[in-house]
Amino acid sequence: MDWPADSEIAVITQTTLSVGDTATAIGAIQERFPGAVVRNDICYATTNRQDAVTQMAGLVDVVLVIGAQNSSNCNRLREVAEANGTPAYLINGPDEINPDWLVGCQRAGITSGASTPEVLVEAVIDALDPEKVTFLEGAEEDITFTLPRELR
Repeated sequence: MDWPADSEIAVITQTTLSVGDTATAIGAIQERFPGAVVRNDICYATTNRQDAVTQMAGLVDVVLVIGAQNSSNCNRLREVAEANGTPAYLINGPDEINPDWLVGCQRAGITSGASTPEVLVEAVIDALDPEKVTFLEGAEEDITFTLPRELR
């Protein structure tokens, strides 16, 4: 469609896609439609994890993302690491770690999707048996949601 630049446009996003890709798309829309109203509801856990992977990717030789192969969130985390120049692999647990991925690596980064059980993360750490585990400081996830009045 060839809409005039002054068309009334509203953009609503609710996604686990890449924060960067979403920002690029919104920027292109706002450039074409300067008056566009934007409501960006990228999941806070997704945003926090993608930011953490961006930071971590520069500090490690490989990133292991723990989660389901069909998880959009987990696939974006893998893509974010790779986009920052670090090889990354999506695994469901320690049995899927390929030792060849770790050859020549001094530091491995581990992250997981928002719904990945902590027990799987701990199992991957145990399988790697590192000399040291360092946790990166990230955004505190202390958001609470109020129940609708009818449910209180």
